[in-house]
Amino acid sequence: MAAVRVLHEIQISPYPSLPSQPPQPLAFLDALWLLISQPVERLFFYDFPHPTSHFIDHNLPIFTKSLSLTLHRFYPLAGSIRPSPDSDDQFEIAYEEGDSVAITVAEFIGDDFRNISGHHPRNFKNIRLLVPKLSKSSPSGQFPPISIQITLFSTQGICISFAINHAACDGSGSTQFIRSLAAACRSSEPTLDNISPPFLDRSIIVDTHDIQRKISEKMLQYKGVKEQDSLPASDPNLVSATFTLFKDHILRLKERVKASGAEEGKPSFHLSAFVVTCAYVWRCLVKARAYNKDIQQCYFSCAVDWRSRMRPPIPRNYFGNCLGACMAELNVTELVGKNGTEVAAMEIGKSIDELQGRDVGEVLEATINKYLEVARSRPLTVAGSPKLRVYETDFGWGKPVKVDIASIFETGAISLAESRDEDGGLEIGLVLSEEEMNKFGMNFATDLLDLQLFEGLEALNELIIPCGHQMYFQDQLECVTSLLCYIQRFGIAEVASPDLPPNIKKVQSHTE
Repeated sequence: MAAVRVLHEIQISPYPSLPSQPPQPLAFLDALWLLISQPVERLFFYDFPHPTSHFIDHNLPIFTKSLSLTLHRFYPLAGSIRPSPDSDDQFEIAYEEGDSVAITVAEFIGDDFRNISGHHPRNFKNIRLLVPKLSKSSPSGQFPPISIQITLFSTQGICISFAINHAACDGSGSTQFIRSLAAACRSSEPTLDNISPPFLDRSIIVDTHDIQRKISEKMLQYKGVKEQDSLPASDPNLVSATFTLFKDHILRLKERVKASGAEEGKPSFHLSAFVVTCAYVWRCLVKARAYNKDIQQCYFSCAVDWRSRMRPPIPRNYFGNCLGACMAELNVTELVGKNGTEVAAMEIGKSIDELQGRDVGEVLEATINKYLEVARSRPLTVAGSPKLRVYETDFGWGKPVKVDIASIFETGAISLAESRDEDGGLEIGLVLSEEEMNKFGMNFATDLLDLQLFEGLEALNELIIPCGHQMYFQDQLECVTSLLCYIQRFGIAEVASPDLPPNIKKVQSHTE
């Protein structure tokens, strides 16, 4: 049975020491996350072929020193989020001299590093053991913005995980902090000069339409809906898995979407790797859930970085929340139909285009109103973004073996990141019941077969080696999909199936 053994619990304050700073009211783009979001839990796995004692003696002092320097620049994370004494419904983020961040150092027992950091379906309960626990709010209503856990797999690897309250910052802000910390850890003699300061003034976000009050009223309703529908993280049937769309897959999907749009005479729309990947996954997931006749419409929603969309634009290094949202809607039958991915990509792209020139507060109000109407239909949402470049986070041990977002189980979201192993590919993370994950995986693989095999005889010839003058094709779908999954993961598959002729042994990956 898997478990963690806590070795150290440490509190790290900013260094050089900081005096207390004036509290900053949370902007309305921050405050809405207090009502709807659990902390964002991002896990970074690294190879570390050294014993636990080596990390404690040599690496932990470097990490804690680097963290103290980074917190000097990002001091709000060392403070607390608390109710404002000047308002009944306003919160603020405040740092007082001596405030600190909690670090837990632990050793993992009972599972292999390669297994728990893999792409295949893994027991989610074991992954939760790697996640730091953010303290509950105190009697005065204040709580910490961040907590960190370092989990060691002796002589195998290491996991560094961050739990960051979304009210403190969005993905762009948290990545800015984590990469600054990683850069300091890589330096032989880190100093404050090595750490670029973020833009911390939250007053730059102005609520011109009294959106905060309207959103707060709506989000209290949404919180109630979410609490009724959420599954406990301890559910033994939950598994976590990661799927990859490689660059070639994404290019083919784009071509199909473009061709379908041109055939139907539809105007051009936003078409990116993000859009076609979300459309592909949305269709696979809805098919896996096999919605009954009670649910006829399905919904997709994603956050959109609004820094460059603000008028005037705000600094790219703004540390806080600056996110809008878009929502797409499709009939279930249309989405799971033959051209469902193409139709879904058009709808998602169109919903992003419609954000142009709009006020972020009005966009959020409209999205939340719609979300409340459809919450029972399990809308698909997205955590993370390939633009964050999480695989560039190097603490001195090279690029991560794997990056996961564990908190997606709360909302049923998917996570998105750039592919670790191929420029232009994307990784998709999910946490589902084992039954749903198996169905999703089958849909994901069979639709890739459709993409690669059945667009023409040429694609089929590239995947299956001819046997004399005849083409051998495995009738059992399960065998073919298993083969594709193996090819997708490892590039070349050595096939040893009793159903295949002995002279058909090696299958070259079309993605090479």
